[in-house]
Amino acid sequence: MLSEEELRRLIESLTIREIIEPALDNWSPYESTGKTVIDLKTGKVQGISLKYNELIEIRHDDEHIELYRIESEEDLFDEEELLDEEEYEKFLNFKLKKEEEDEHYDDYDPKLLEEFCEIESIDKKERQIKILIDSYEEYHFNNYQDFEHAIILKYYDEDDYTY
Repeated sequence: MLSEEELRRLIESLTIREIIEPALDNWSPYESTGKTVIDLKTGKVQGISLKYNELIEIRHDDEHIELYRIESEEDLFDEEELLDEEEYEKFLNFKLKKEEEDEHYDDYDPKLLEEFCEIESIDKKERQIKILIDSYEEYHFNNYQDFEHAIILKYYDEDDYTY
């Protein structure tokens, strides 16, 4: 088991990307919640995925501490946010062309953006990570003690916690 001090050092050593990326890798909009957890036995930081409506929750007594979560109900990234203005215009034209070519075209098709990004050599995951980092960074740095305190209290008894 990690001691409180080891856990504190581990949390302090993590970059925001190391906290966010495992959750993102295990997240699917409207399908699965992505989480980043620390295994308290090994100190390993890992991502897990919980499918929509799955009742299994990793709790502190399961020897894991949750660092970060992206809910399945969230669709965090729309095309306008992921693409710059010129790319977005190209994407709209790409969608229009697909619509004209396919009579069974579905306006909400997440694979369409994937296909467009592949054609245009756009690293969609990197852009998603940048968006998450930007939104998380200010909170993380301005509220680090609260962040650390909340995580450590999930495992350690408040009476034993050293501030």
